[in-house]
Amino acid sequence: MIRNKPPAIAGQLDRCDVCGNKTHRHNLVRTQVEFLDVAAENYFEKSSYDGTYWVTDAPAYAHASAICYGTRCDNARTTLSPGNKITYVNGAPSWYGSGNIRTTVEAGPWNISSDLTFSAHVGPCESSTSPDMTVTLGITSNDGFLPQPIRTWSINTATRVWFNEEVSTLNDYGLGDTDRCFFFYIGISGQELTDTWWVDEMQLEANTVTGAPGNFVSSNVGSGEYISNQTERILMTSRKVCPACRERILSKSERFGKTNESPQADPVEAWVQEI
Repeated sequence: MIRNKPPAIAGQLDRCDVCGNKTHRHNLVRTQVEFLDVAAENYFEKSSYDGTYWVTDAPAYAHASAICYGTRCDNARTTLSPGNKITYVNGAPSWYGSGNIRTTVEAGPWNISSDLTFSAHVGPCESSTSPDMTVTLGITSNDGFLPQPIRTWSINTATRVWFNEEVSTLNDYGLGDTDRCFFFYIGISGQELTDTWWVDEMQLEANTVTGAPGNFVSSNVGSGEYISNQTERILMTSRKVCPACRERILSKSERFGKTNESPQADPVEAWVQEI
């Protein structure tokens, strides 16, 4: 059970990255742990809005910067400007009103002839009083003026929206300049001009097992590049942990006699951990 009320003292609070318990910062230490980086792929060069690879074709609605938490609320922080205005650090790309977001570069594995799965995380701002919204996913022309809807979602909270479609069906719409590569778009409607929403973690996959999107992998690579067939692998990271979750550190002298070598940690079982 996660505990959220440690004894009150004059100190800052934070959470242990392993058990999730809230504790005082002076009790937390950083340690290295192994984790399993799962298999994933993303044929988009950018998985977040950047104003170049992803653009909005609804100029009447101003880009609201990153004023929503999005899916990574544990990574977002609030900051107070000199004018007492609260803004977010590491927030999700956000907008007001309704409009479309689309790619300006064709995306897709040119050598895949089966099916594609397009997904994204979409949601209203956490402070929104009118969260109901309609999300339309599809492909479009290179200028965004010929949208072809594939699937529509009605949501009122953060949701991973997606569609799966055969490549041959997408080719039949005649909107791509190259077979198996397309311009994708996300359309938001049902929002008033004052309603705020966000879109993040766009992903394009090929030949998923069930058609539904798989494990998300963030992409921010160069032109013409993408993340294809990332295999399962074991990586090392650093985490802040409380006393109950710390691993016992063994020095070589405890096993082989006295030595000048640095302490060495026990191996950590490889399993999926959020970072």
